[in-house]
Amino acid sequence: MFVRIKRNVSKGVAYEYLQIVRSYREGGKVRQQIIGSLGRRDRLVASGDLDGLLKSLAGFSEKLRVVEAVRESGLAARTAQ
Repeated sequence: MFVRIKRNVSKGVAYEYLQIVRSYREGGKVRQQIIGSLGRRDRLVASGDLDGLLKSLAGFSEKLRVVEAVRESGLAARTAQ
């Protein structure tokens, strides 16, 4: 799955919408299905809802939890000689 930006123009004004999309194969061809629409990008960013959603989703990723733990603890990578 991935997030796609869908651009629409209405009355001369361009809007961007965020969609969650999944890819799959059907009969040897790649197809895409829109799982859901998150809303207008500018509104999601301005309200902080996009950051909140990303933090919530990151909680389900073990790799991102490790990265966040390292970042919060102040550990830094150094080269070995």
